[in-house]
Amino acid sequence: MSSLTAGEVVHVDPSALSTIDHIGILARVVLPGEVTGGNFAVVEQRGRLGFMTPRHLHTSESETFIVLEGALEGWCEGKSILVEAGQVLHLPANREHAFRVASDRAHHYIVVSPGGFEEFYPATGTVLDRSAFDEAPPLQGPVSPEKVDELAAWLAPRGASITGPPPFAP
Repeated sequence: MSSLTAGEVVHVDPSALSTIDHIGILARVVLPGEVTGGNFAVVEQRGRLGFMTPRHLHTSESETFIVLEGALEGWCEGKSILVEAGQVLHLPANREHAFRVASDRAHHYIVVSPGGFEEFYPATGTVLDRSAFDEAPPLQGPVSPEKVDELAAWLAPRGASITGPPPFAP
């Protein structure tokens, strides 16, 4: 898709996309921001119970989760909400937030607005074989302090930060 420019009609076959293991969740960038003129990006994810992000804050990007299977728990500035298949969760920019997989397995899309932040996944994750997306997501343990430092270093120049450990019980 990198040869496409904003304003073109785009068809995406997700099975042709790279799969990334990103701190224990499988992700693939379905629609990069460069194709939407920077307006938004779409990332598809599959995860297992136990996956959770540290508390973090984006000064520019909002994240909207569209849950296809399973359940997610979103947390924003002290308030938690459970969203299940067919439901949507919006976490606005400039508000401390986190999310976790709240069911045995979950499958969802994240619409990130504006686009550009989707570069986070390949930059700080591990690229796997494309077929790995259809396999069972990895079992997730706590994100190591070294990995948190790596994520924080990537986030800082982009106006985002890790603000603390996950707000969820293990």
